[in-house]
Amino acid sequence: MEREKKMEMTENMQLTEEQNIMKLVELLRKNNMKEAANSIFEMAAYVDVMEKKMDSVLQELVTVKDQLHKMEEREAEKGLKQSLKRAVNKLEQDCKAMKEKLFEVKTEIKAKAGEIVTAVKQKGKAALNKVSEFLGIKKKLENIRQNVQESIADVDKSIGKIDAFGKGMREAGQKIANTFRTFADKPEKEYGEKKFSKTELIKKPFQAKRKLLSGILNCADAAIEKTERLAANVKQYQTDKAGQERGNISNVEAVNPVELASVAEPEFQYGAEAFEAHQQEAVKEVTKDKATKNVPVKSGKSR
Repeated sequence: MEREKKMEMTENMQLTEEQNIMKLVELLRKNNMKEAANSIFEMAAYVDVMEKKMDSVLQELVTVKDQLHKMEEREAEKGLKQSLKRAVNKLEQDCKAMKEKLFEVKTEIKAKAGEIVTAVKQKGKAALNKVSEFLGIKKKLENIRQNVQESIADVDKSIGKIDAFGKGMREAGQKIANTFRTFADKPEKEYGEKKFSKTELIKKPFQAKRKLLSGILNCADAAIEKTERLAANVKQYQTDKAGQERGNISNVEAVNPVELASVAEPEFQYGAEAFEAHQQEAVKEVTKDKATKNVPVKSGKSR
């Protein structure tokens, strides 16, 4: 019961609107890791879309159940009806299982984003490299993708059964019609591929489900690609940073040793603090200089 309540709360939460994820995206952008920021946001967006499409599949299954309930219990249709009922029940259970797995993915993404944001506050921007750890959810996304592929295969089987039933009904109807024509001394007639309207009606919601499942599959593929891209983004960022540091060392080595010695002390001061310290030293020098000039002259010598 508690898990169902948590799932319901998580369903109402869009990852692309979750506070820690948005904070993480902003931190990445501010620290020149825009590719990683985009990958995080897009991964979250794909997971949100997957969830919406799963909800739509479950809603579509309600329509199918209703149509099967209204389907006439004629002897010829009993076998098809029972087969489709079993297929719908299995697909419903599979979708619910996939939603639970997606709930775990959403929870993990949310927790990992919060963990990284906290780490940045405590340890600095170097903690942003932890975004590569989102690769850990890849396995769960791959499991969901496999489940979706299996569900698509099941839907295709159901559509195939409906088509086969429709074809059989058409052929039976044509055979009966030609039998009556024979009794009436009329030549047999080729009726062509006229569709059996009832089976087409039953098939439509299955086709709609297949389209939705294909959309979920595409989103799963894209989300998996984004987790892989995040790891590559961080690796590239680290490589670029190492290259910049090597370049800085080379520039320092090219400086005259005497000049290097003179700047060695303030080398570890950066940004606003260094600028403020420099300003304070300059003010002291100016004040000292003014004080020296204002001292009275005695006996032709100055103190």
